[in-house]
Amino acid sequence: MLHESVADTFKEMTIKESDGFRLRMEKHEVLSPKGLFSLNLIQETLKDGELQDASSYTFFMTKEELQALAYGLTHE
Repeated sequence: MLHESVADTFKEMTIKESDGFRLRMEKHEVLSPKGLFSLNLIQETLKDGELQDASSYTFFMTKEELQALAYGLTHE
């Protein structure tokens, strides 16, 4: 559970899902230092729709770095 001062910054989405695999993203601001965000990419292995295993990759980035990442992923 996130602290109430950053709870409204929490976002999550499923990036890709197929038989046996799901990639999710969770993002939220951290308490300190101000303006830093935690970006979690969660790779999940599924069997019959049930979670079997998960690996999480966490990156700490500023808003500007997140915007540069989003831009880089969507533009040539």
